[in-house]
Amino acid sequence: MDKKILSKSALQYIAAAAMLVGHMSFLAGGYAAAYLMTFVSRITIVIMCWFIAEGYYRTSDLNKYAVRLGIFAVVSQLPFYFFKLGGAPDGVYAFLAGNYSNRNVIFTLFVGLLLLSVIRSGMRYRYKVIALICALYITRNSDWGFIGVMSVVLFGVFRGSFRKQVYAFVTVLLIYFISKHFGLTVEFARAGVIDIVSLMNSVSYAGCLLALPLLRLYNGKRGSCPKYALYVFYPVHLLCLFIVKLMLL
Repeated sequence: MDKKILSKSALQYIAAAAMLVGHMSFLAGGYAAAYLMTFVSRITIVIMCWFIAEGYYRTSDLNKYAVRLGIFAVVSQLPFYFFKLGGAPDGVYAFLAGNYSNRNVIFTLFVGLLLLSVIRSGMRYRYKVIALICALYITRNSDWGFIGVMSVVLFGVFRGSFRKQVYAFVTVLLIYFISKHFGLTVEFARAGVIDIVSLMNSVSYAGCLLALPLLRLYNGKRGSCPKYALYVFYPVHLLCLFIVKLMLL
């Protein structure tokens, strides 16, 4: 574990592969296979959040970096909507303010980057708290909302101490899991039956922990992967998989 053998490119390739595996779970022949694919895919969000935090410190122009990320979020929205909901949004309101993970993960990362920049700024504490509340509210219906935003911020705040980054991330994951599991427990109690699919989906978030040993091997080098390859891959593969879904239907 002391050997830093993985570059940014290698980790991004791993993230892209895991993302593709997870999004292809609808092709799995059984629930066990689909669950395993989803479990493995949780690696992706951790790696993406890590490099957003790294980008905050490494970029030469934070404003341009944020604008580029925002553009990718806009470009990815329709492919995400098509893949997630199976068709075009029913009007502008449904597109912008739906209640089913209506905004893509790039948007979540974008908000996380903005919040990190506020937290690391010289603003007064109360303004930082307001920014945190606003960020979590804005991303409440976004893909990986709470986990994504808080992971970017905590990876950035504790940069330089991998142990603190791990502790912070695990804490975020536990908070999310407990809140989600509590809601499921109440729902199961009311229904008088356990929905094993919902329960296992909740447990699958533990797959995020698989990314931590990989990040421990990060050597700080960029590697050969094109600069924005992962962010281009995201909308392109969603659009391709949506077409696959249409063909199957």
